[in-house]
Parts: sequence; structure tokens; C-alpha cells
Amino acid sequence: MRKIKVFCAILTASVLLPMTAQAGTWTHTYNDDYGVSTDKNLWFYLKDNGNFAQNEWIQAEDGIWYWFDALATLPNEGGLALDGSMYNGNGEYVDMSTITFVTEDMYNQLQEGMSYDQVVAILGKEHEVHTSERQQTGDQTSMFCR
Repeated sequence: MRKIKVFCAILTASVLLPMTAQAGTWTHTYNDDYGVSTDKNLWFYLKDNGNFAQNEWIQAEDGIWYWFDALATLPNEGGLALDGSMYNGNGEYVDMSTITFVTEDMYNQLQEGMSYDQVVAILGKEHEVHTSERQQTGDQTSMFCR
């Protein structure tokens, strides 16, 4: 009877306790028609089963989700995944609930003219200009913001 209780306890614990997931491998190396190639400008994710991640989200060890496109590469431009989710220029998932969209009232305020502080208050600190540079070309003066 005691063996049955121990067995049941071990079985229950093995089901309820989370299992350690094996991580795949980030790589610049891939297989093509000519054999094995390496491209330092492209990222691929080789899953544990030996297949490259393709048209799917992969969660990295740091918790960030990355989209891998139909070519099995990490995109270098933002876009929409097949499930309709957005990803940025690093292939990272973009949480749309954290993005502030400009309403008609905000647009009208922008058209009428707002102070710099009012614009930052609406759009957020991430849109704050860190440096700016003026450049004179003939009669025109251009301002570049970074």
C-alpha cells in the first residue's frame, strides 16, 4: 500500500511540476541548394527537432517573442505575422495595447499647433527628440532630429 501511495505521489508531482524546456539554437548558418551557408546579416533559429523556425513565434530565454518568416529568417523590417500580430525591425513582438494612437482631437491639436511638452505628453517620452541638427542648403534650412 505504501508503494502505491509513493508511486501516486511521484506521478502527481511529475505531472504538476513544470518540465524544463529545451532551447533551440540561434545561428547565422543555414542550408541552401549549395550546401551549408553562413550570413552574418541574417538570424535563424534551429529548433531541437532539427527544423528551422518558419512562419512562427519563438520565445527567447529572456521572455521576448520573435517572429520567423517564410524564409525562416528573423525579419529586419517591421511587419505583420500570419496571425495578425505586429513585429518590429528586430522581429520582436509588438504589444499593440501599449501603443498610443492619435485620435481626431489630438490630430486637430497638432494641426493648430502645440508646444513641445504637449506633444511629448501625448505621444510619450520615447518620441522625445534627443538631438537635432540644422543644415543649410541654398535658401532652405532643414532640421534633422534623432
